[in-house]
Amino acid sequence: MKPFRNIIVNCCWIALLLFFASCGAPQRYWPQEDIIGSETARPVGSEVVLIASRSSDFKKLLVAKLHEQLAAVGLAQKTIGVEGLAQVDSTDYAAVVVINTCLAWGLDHNVQTFLDRQEKDENIIILTTSGKGAWLPDKGERDFDAISAASTMTSVDKVAQNIMAGIQSRLQYERPKPKN
Repeated sequence: MKPFRNIIVNCCWIALLLFFASCGAPQRYWPQEDIIGSETARPVGSEVVLIASRSSDFKKLLVAKLHEQLAAVGLAQKTIGVEGLAQVDSTDYAAVVVINTCLAWGLDHNVQTFLDRQEKDENIIILTTSGKGAWLPDKGERDFDAISAASTMTSVDKVAQNIMAGIQSRLQYERPKPKN
């Protein structure tokens, strides 16, 4: 009876390890593709909003809408892929918008690493797309904005407006001027 019990216990341990390994596997082994970067000319004295995004039809259209809205209010933009966040200090920008996908019930690994490195995060807005658009990251004691959305093309305008409202409200706070 004891050998049979050991087999059952070992199988349970293996199943548990496989379950936890599979939760992170999609991020590590099948990462999403990054968006192609772009940048608008920065008028003297204007502030720059950094947009970091993965690539999908929804995310590309959302970034294009954000570019239009930022230009309309006189803000310059720089767009990079999420992989580029490894070199970003959020204090270099007026606002940082990160557009990612909920993977395995969590933030993209690169986004989480970026957030963990930041000493100040009050100018960061994280948009996470998920199946029904209801998943939000655990903010803990941090002050970044968290927005969720489903990746439906009919919601792009509304999501872009929500992000712009977040950018504009974040720009109202007293903060250090971005570095040149």
